[in-house]
Amino acid sequence: MNKEVVIMHWACAKITASPSTPDSHLLEILLDKLQLCKGISYAAVATHADNCGRRKLAAMLVEHEPRSTKQVPLLLSIGEEDTALVKATESGDTDLVYLVIFHIWQKRPPLEFFAMIQGRVLARDLFVAYARCHKHEFLKDFFLSTGQIHEVAFLLWKESWDMGKNPMASKGSPLHGPRIKLIEKARNLFSQTKEHTFESKAAEEHAKLLKIQHELEASTKQAIFVDSSINDTIRTCIVLGNNRAAIKVKTEFKVSDKRWYWLKAFALATIKDWAALEKFSKEKRPPMGFRPFVEACIDADEKAEALKYIPKLSDLVERGEVCPAYKTCTWIIGLDMYKIYRNLLV
Repeated sequence: MNKEVVIMHWACAKITASPSTPDSHLLEILLDKLQLCKGISYAAVATHADNCGRRKLAAMLVEHEPRSTKQVPLLLSIGEEDTALVKATESGDTDLVYLVIFHIWQKRPPLEFFAMIQGRVLARDLFVAYARCHKHEFLKDFFLSTGQIHEVAFLLWKESWDMGKNPMASKGSPLHGPRIKLIEKARNLFSQTKEHTFESKAAEEHAKLLKIQHELEASTKQAIFVDSSINDTIRTCIVLGNNRAAIKVKTEFKVSDKRWYWLKAFALATIKDWAALEKFSKEKRPPMGFRPFVEACIDADEKAEALKYIPKLSDLVERGEVCPAYKTCTWIIGLDMYKIYRNLLV
């Protein structure tokens, strides 16, 4: 008969026959024999000890089990959750760690569970990764209990984006109300930490933009604004002929005149409203010159319209950059070079 089987049978029989022997003394007797076989299953002997009502002895025996896959489940079965968590995380086996996490999750009150995993990086990270996908509310409780209010804010913000994926979250849907409230809650939480000033401001701007976009969709009855960028919102307003709304967005979000000219020039070129583009170019001197008008026309493949603005470019190099797109424009550069040469001779 196999030596290992014999020793295990003896160990189990010894435990059964020694109900009055102190655990520590009986452990010494058992280890003297069990250590003779390197591959022996301490977990099996510990299980027998637990079945005999010797739970403390079982816990002492399982400490000598070298295989985590045998050790951790047994520790859980005998109520040694803390030790099981330590052994599982030390093993680095994520399956074992998740086994312990889910076991403790069901057995312990939330705050006690949070305290247990907070000190174990691997366990904490695995719990957070799982909860992000499946248990948002519980994860919020965890972050609040550990003082990570900015993480709660990020969760709220993500929920608002997820809500936006709902097909009903457009065309004046009441879902916009809850979305905006979630973002505003996130902003309030971000504002409570000095390290997240940027996120607080971004959330505030996001909520403001979403409100405006919701109003635009309700008034135009077109679901084309929500969740687009500030630039795209302005462009869409101009394309639809709603210049007042475009100016409102520009003002609300402090869009610079330079960006405004680029956006409006390209928007008007998109709908090929050349008269409006020319009128816009004459309202006042563009802050970046006439390059936005030239490039908007070139982008729309309108050579004749581009020629209206190329002579107005003040920089010769700039003219050279835009003119190669149309070889027929080279006469402009040639004319300028001739004027410079003539002035040098005078």
